[in-house]
Amino acid sequence: MSNPDDQPNSSVPPIPPVPNEPAASASPYAPPAGSPAAQSPQAAPAYSSAPPTYTPNQQNPYQPGVAGPPRGLSITSMVLGIVGVLFGGFGLLISIAAVITGHMGQRRQPYAKPFWLTGIITGYFGILIGLVVTGLFIFLIVLGVSQGDSGYYTDYS
Repeated sequence: MSNPDDQPNSSVPPIPPVPNEPAASASPYAPPAGSPAAQSPQAAPAYSSAPPTYTPNQQNPYQPGVAGPPRGLSITSMVLGIVGVLFGGFGLLISIAAVITGHMGQRRQPYAKPFWLTGIITGYFGILIGLVVTGLFIFLIVLGVSQGDSGYYTDYS
């Protein structure tokens, strides 16, 4: 009985014989004379002097500082949110702008999630701080007006 591996497959081309001794003028790094790479005139060289090309969606591993897609809205949202929280109650309008640009960045730049998410969270927190400070300020003004001239100054005349 014969082994199925011993029978030649008609779809596989036969392997050319390898010469016993390499040619004297051939480079030791050149492909063997009978190999398909040596016979094909369109075979690419093993090493190319031209640098590899990268598509815009493919990151070049040799340039780690290459910027990705633009993240302007998301970064703007993050910066405005942080500034709105730092300004406290006076940063209410800045925090509102942070929330607006954060939601715009969420729709237009889903890949920049850390930036727009930071902007949205700090923006809402800044709005909360702004509303509390504004409410406290209004409460103190109303309290001061309602007290009026009710005995703080004594008339000694």
